[in-house]
Amino acid sequence: MGLSQRNKINVSAGMSSMTDLVFLLLIFFIIISTLVKNGVNVELPSSESSTSANPSTIVSVTKDGKYHVNSKEVNKEDVKYELSKALLNQEKKVVYLQIDEAVPTGSTVELIGMAKANDWKVMIGANKK
Repeated sequence: MGLSQRNKINVSAGMSSMTDLVFLLLIFFIIISTLVKNGVNVELPSSESSTSANPSTIVSVTKDGKYHVNSKEVNKEDVKYELSKALLNQEKKVVYLQIDEAVPTGSTVELIGMAKANDWKVMIGANKK
């Protein structure tokens, strides 16, 4: 009595579709991560400590003396106006300074003085040692 079934169904999942999906996700995240921009590239000085706050207004000064407010290049004379405009509707008026280590200290002191005159809090960016 041969009652056994001749056509057995093979129940196994193919891994090729799973690897295709993983590669598509990998490509998606690589493309998205390159589109995300966090300010201007500057060589920050080193420090022993760091902070984890996330201010929404970033002022960057590159080594060739170009000023950027939230990634928008502005003239040195227009920095105060652009900062005032950026901080207008913010509850916490915090300015994050990303200043290249090759920039003279006078430029940094001018920006800190401007912030102090307007009662803005200042954070200075640095790389952790």
